[in-house]
Parts: sequence; C-alpha cells; structure tokens
Amino acid sequence: MRRKTLSVFVVALCLIISGAPAIALDISDIENPPGADVIYVGNVIQNGLPLQIKQFSVNSPLVEVFAFYKQRWSDTKNYAGNVPDYIEKQVGEWNILSKMEEHYSIVVQAKKGDAGITEGFISVSDLSQKTEDSELTSSFPKLIDSKLLSTTESNDSGRKATTLMITNNHSIEDNNRFYRSSMDEQGWNYKRGAIRDNVAMLHFVKQTQQCEIAISQSNDGKTVIFVNVVELNENS
Repeated sequence: MRRKTLSVFVVALCLIISGAPAIALDISDIENPPGADVIYVGNVIQNGLPLQIKQFSVNSPLVEVFAFYKQRWSDTKNYAGNVPDYIEKQVGEWNILSKMEEHYSIVVQAKKGDAGITEGFISVSDLSQKTEDSELTSSFPKLIDSKLLSTTESNDSGRKATTLMITNNHSIEDNNRFYRSSMDEQGWNYKRGAIRDNVAMLHFVKQTQQCEIAISQSNDGKTVIFVNVVELNENS
C-alpha cells in the first residue's frame, strides 16, 4: 500500500465516534459516487481500529458528490437516538462527511482536483473491534510532553508497516538530537540524516526493520514527528 495514500487519508479519521449494536458492514456495501473510477486501497489498523479504504475519482463537482451521500444517508435511520444523519466539516482542502451505522463509522473525504475532477476516499471502521496498542507503538521513544496523534498499521504483500504521528513543543533540533540518542539506546543503527529547509530526516535500521523519521514544524508552531517503521521481507 502506498504510504502517500495513507498519509493524506489520516485527516478523516479524527471524525470517528462511538456507537452500539452489531451488523456486518463491508466497504463494498458503501455505494460509489455515480460514474466514479474506484480503487480498493486495502485494510489498515488506524488508532487501534480496523479500517477498510477505497479511493475514487469522478468527473462531477464536489457538491454533487456530497449531495449523493446526504440524500441516501438522510433516508436511513440511525440506531442511537441522538446521533445525526451525518456530520459535515472541512479540514484544510478536504471536505469530510461522516455517518454512524450502528457500531460502524462511514467517512467520505473529498477535495476538488484538476479539470473539474473530484477525488477522495471512502472508509468503513468497525468501532467494536478496537485493539491494544502494539509493542512498537507503546514503546517508541517520545520526548517529554509529546502527544501521539495517530497510529496506522498495514500489511502490503507481507511488508508490515507502522506509521506514527507525534507532536510536541520542543524544537526540531532538540527532537533530532533526542532521536539520534534514544534510537541508539533501543538498538537501532543510524544510517543517515540531515536537516534541510527546516526539516530533519533520520534513517535507522535494526535487524529486519528500517525506520524513517521526519521532523518539521506545523503552522501553529508545534513540532510534528512522522515515523514510518517497515518490516522488511526477503523480497524487499
């Protein structure tokens, strides 16, 4: 699975909310926008929750795509009395529409593309199947007062990957020094790294794993650390 596909999709996952009883819902049960080209992205574990994702591109205005889902979702009945038919919000360039269907969260995330194209993602998450954090997630080093914003686990052709998003108020340089030291203490071998254009990049290996860390500053002044750990197989 392409790491870029996962990273741009993460923004929608903050909309997950809790629900109740049990139905069987698959990503194939969610209608595609009329006339859309659709690609099945795959299954991941996002913040401990199993998530199915598909990607679409359609030659229709974004407002028509959302109207298609609003009309259908307004015709269905939620199973928790105070849950609205759907929730709509905007995060940056992404427009997000989400809905609860019993204990499933359904999310449509879309943006305007080139030449009138609307592109986006559709996901289904089973909120009843939350798992514990993996050992990697729970033990990965973090500077004091850091916050783990997101974890994503995937398996693409036997190539297991874990992506973490961490934020704190320490400088890029302080984070860079911390990870050079703490990764060494955990048995990782430093291979290369640099700080350019206010972004620190670090690359480590340990046995059959490789780890890439990117440290940058967000618009609100916080430092954001993206971590990607990949378990290498014999074909890597």
